[in-house]
Order: sequence, then C-alpha cells, then structure tokens
Amino acid sequence: MRLAKLKTNNMKKLNVLVLGLMVTIGVSSCIKDGETFDPAAQYQLEKPIIEEYAKANLSAPSFNESWGIWYEIIDPGEPGSYEYKVTSQGGLEFPTVTVKYTGKLLDGTVFDSKQEDEGVKLSLGGNIITAWPVAFFPQKIEDNDVNGLTVSGLQKGAKIRFVTPSRWAYANQSSGKIPANSPLDFEIEVLDIVPPSGSGN
Repeated sequence: MRLAKLKTNNMKKLNVLVLGLMVTIGVSSCIKDGETFDPAAQYQLEKPIIEEYAKANLSAPSFNESWGIWYEIIDPGEPGSYEYKVTSQGGLEFPTVTVKYTGKLLDGTVFDSKQEDEGVKLSLGGNIITAWPVAFFPQKIEDNDVNGLTVSGLQKGAKIRFVTPSRWAYANQSSGKIPANSPLDFEIEVLDIVPPSGSGN
C-alpha cells in the first residue's frame, strides 16, 4: 500500500508534533553525503502553492498553522462514537481505522485510492505518513496536548479532506507515482474506528 512511510521508530509519543519532527529528521538523515535538505525551507516554497490550491479546491478550508495543513470537514460523523485515549504510561493509544480514501497530487493525478464498500483497515500507529494521525487525533486528550487538527478527532462516519505539505508525507523521497517534495491531497471517509487490542476498551 502506498501509504507506507519511511521508517519511524517512535509512534507512541504523546505529542504528535514531536512525532512529525522526528520523521522529518529521520528523512533528512537518509540524504546522501554532500546533499542538503531543509524541510523548513521546502515548506516555505510549498506554502503559497498549497494555500492557493486549498482555497480553489476545498469548499470551506481551515488552516492549521502548526502543521501547515489545510483541511475541511465534509461530514463530522457520529459525535462521541470514538474516544481517543492515552495509555497508563502516558503515550497515545493508536486505534485501527477502517476507511475509504483517495490520494492525489496537486496536479490532479490520483496516486492511490481505496473505495471498496468494506474499506481498508489501517493502524494509526503503523507505517503511515505523519499527516494521517494528525488528521485523526483530537487537539487534546484529557489535559494532554496532542495537536491534532480538530477538537474531537475524527469520528465514525466522518469525512475529511486535507492538503498536507510534503514534510508530513514523503518529504524529499519519491514513492511510486509521487515525486519527491510533493504536497498531497487526501479525502478520507471513516467507516469504523476500534481501540488497539489489549487497551481494555
């Protein structure tokens, strides 16, 4: 599946922002000797392009400044249908989600799409790009800052569309039809969310 991300070693951090920064650092360390890559500088190049695209293609876009992600909630889903939690050790509980989704480049090229009725199951703690957990998790869990996009996190039945900078996707690496340094446009429909096994939920 093309949502596979470059290796991330610590998906259990409470603060998802820390997770994203670790991914960026990990990607940068994979660059060949003599090459340099500055994800912050790359984001500054992408930022006006993403903003223009989001305002032209999303009907009511919101902007999350911390992540540089533009998004719209197409359908909020069933309120209170899933409660995001932290573990007794203080890390995030990463649920398994069943989704339909389509991923596109900003030129309209569809690089991946799963639209089967039964959807596809993914663990938010698995090898997926950083932008996905950011889209799913709430801004806070209890008193813990998590830095997700929405107040309650995505619920069952929710539909979201978001445009992420490349740093929270594949950064300066190519993947299949996705060139290096590509912002991505995702539309996701959440069919189900279940807690991780052994969580006691």
